[in-house]
Amino acid sequence: MTVRFLVAGEASPDLPLRVLNLLALRSIAFDAASVQRDGDTYRIGVAVSGLEDGVAELLLAKMRALVLVESATLSS
Repeated sequence: MTVRFLVAGEASPDLPLRVLNLLALRSIAFDAASVQRDGDTYRIGVAVSGLEDGVAELLLAKMRALVLVESATLSS
């Protein structure tokens, strides 16, 4: 199953790196990623397949806790 993280936050150059680093720290490869800037906001989408149960929710909680993040959601 593939899940998609959608993150919106401050258009700071390090926000996409912080989001992707959460995956890298667990050696999780993503299938696709996109970053779009809308004024002062970044919208980041990351698709990941094959996550173990509970890992997606844990990653989502960590994304929401990032300082620059305004919102983060998960869809499958």
